[in-house]
Amino acid sequence: MVPDSTHEQLMDQWLKEYAASQQQKRAAASAIQDAIAARLDDDGLNYHAIDYRVKDHQSLEQKLRRLNPDGSLKYPDGLQAIDDVIGIRVITFLQLDVERAMRALRNSFEVIAHVDKTAEQREKGEFGYSGQHLVLRVNDAAPNGCRNFTGERFEVQFRTILQHAWAEFEHDIRYKSAGPVPPEVNRAFTLASGLIELADNQFSTISNVVAAEKANLEESTKLLPVGLTGEALERILEQALPKNPRSRVEQYEWLRELLETHGITTVAQASDLIGSADWDAIARRIQYKFAPGHVRAADDLLLLTFGEDHIEKTQGLGHDRNRLGKLNHRLRRLRETGRAGSPA
Repeated sequence: MVPDSTHEQLMDQWLKEYAASQQQKRAAASAIQDAIAARLDDDGLNYHAIDYRVKDHQSLEQKLRRLNPDGSLKYPDGLQAIDDVIGIRVITFLQLDVERAMRALRNSFEVIAHVDKTAEQREKGEFGYSGQHLVLRVNDAAPNGCRNFTGERFEVQFRTILQHAWAEFEHDIRYKSAGPVPPEVNRAFTLASGLIELADNQFSTISNVVAAEKANLEESTKLLPVGLTGEALERILEQALPKNPRSRVEQYEWLRELLETHGITTVAQASDLIGSADWDAIARRIQYKFAPGHVRAADDLLLLTFGEDHIEKTQGLGHDRNRLGKLNHRLRRLRETGRAGSPA
């Protein structure tokens, strides 16, 4: 058992250390959020939101004060044992997008731990919060935007938008409750959780059916307007790459801007370019870790087609501050054949 005086001395030391590092933690959290958003956008993955928070002083103190049943400190190493001082939340529309986002971040940061809340619930035969958690560390191979914070650990929660709504409401009710939550409320939350799991599954089914239907519409592009739009590009790419994940809606409009810089402004021009692409050859050269989103794949096609001209004309488009370096790296891979190496 830790003596009270020793316990308090440790607490004072840890909290002083944390107070001195909070500004750096906030800067790290913001940089990590930006890097994650850039990675998911770069891969063309669809998501609703990416949020971050840095644990406040009171919350951290409460966690550090937790004791084991024998009275010993639950976190005897202090801050070194707390993985969620920096917390990131990735909210997607579909469960499949959760899995894709997790793969993307596993390949971008060092993985310390993975907690599958969904599996835990199923093992217990219960319904409840069913998100996925990754504990990650910024390492030397992390995205450029956050390498100044090498060594920082952070936890990422992945939820669908339905899981997020359930978890936020459930937390709000329990947090504001003046006493124990009535049994009928717990039962209602359990029933709602089961319905949300069912709805998530149905949304995935709907998405797959719609994608398959669009892929089978061979004449669909004839119904599109002559002038190129983001919606038209989405339909063209769904037909050309039916097995690749759809990108965020705004990303297709961004792709239209990229094409416009090369004088491609009509549906016919875009259809010809995309329809003539050797997607398998591009994939072999880039060595994707998994199937890229529509917009990322099209960006690589433009890079292969126009080379340095594409870099010069588009390096400043979009919000990715590291786009120039990424384009140069990807162009080198596209121009090197038969090269073995790590995926891009």
